[in-house]
Amino acid sequence: MNLNNCSMDEFAAYKDGLILQPVWDYLRFNVGHILRSPLFPPFFSLSFDYAFVIIFTFFDLCLYDVPFFKNAKIQKDRQVNWELILPSLKLQFFNQILWIYPMALVQLVWVPDTELPELAPTVWELCSQVMIFFLAFDASYFVFHVVCHKVRWLYRWCHSVHHMYSSPFAAAAQHLHPFELFFVATFITTVPWAFPTHCLTYWTWFVVSQSVSYEVHTGYDFPFALHRFLPIYSGAPAHDMHHMRPLTCFQPWFNYLDRLFGYHISYEDLKKMNKEKSARYGLYDKREVEGLQRIN
Repeated sequence: MNLNNCSMDEFAAYKDGLILQPVWDYLRFNVGHILRSPLFPPFFSLSFDYAFVIIFTFFDLCLYDVPFFKNAKIQKDRQVNWELILPSLKLQFFNQILWIYPMALVQLVWVPDTELPELAPTVWELCSQVMIFFLAFDASYFVFHVVCHKVRWLYRWCHSVHHMYSSPFAAAAQHLHPFELFFVATFITTVPWAFPTHCLTYWTWFVVSQSVSYEVHTGYDFPFALHRFLPIYSGAPAHDMHHMRPLTCFQPWFNYLDRLFGYHISYEDLKKMNKEKSARYGLYDKREVEGLQRIN
């Protein structure tokens, strides 16, 4: 429908037919002054980060012996404690001081207030664009990730920081070298710029990308986890495998590229290998990782 040439009645009818319009109207009229601020996107993203870390740190520290969580824990011999969490929190705080807060200040000075259009996006528009962003980031990070592991100096200088933890947990999801944080944050932020993206779609993309990024780092294989119902999705078990066997399971969210290039492996696959192959599969030679810091 061409909204530029429609009558007021046609426009009103179209608006009334948008499923997301009531939600969008509520947001515009009640918190529009907050949503318009250039500071909203970075602080919305940070708030989501803090929420995931707080919730799952509580699970890790306080509910470890609850049968539901104990059974869901992937690496049951690796209990999370403050000695593991604190180094990651310190690095995250350093990265936020280095990148996040200065970028937020730049946005406050240089970026104009966000325009909040009267119409909400259609459900198809929101879902299809978020899926495109998802696929674009997932494939791009796969390439970046493989390069970080295959180019040994790049691994030692940069990506090995994330691999200080061989058993991931939510608080370590953002345990990244500043360069890697800059690359990841920049791509997640800018990939929607290739489209005429509604701001509600943009913020939804933030929620989706951060949710799955933290989910694969939780260290838990919950019975309701997405990978149990969608085989193309990797989930926490595949990323746990990547931290234990860093030359496997490179794709961050899906696994079709890992399967295509022979990098995908599961715990069942390891069990089927002979003892000698299982002991070395997906691991660096000891000389290649000599001197690198390990936390767990």
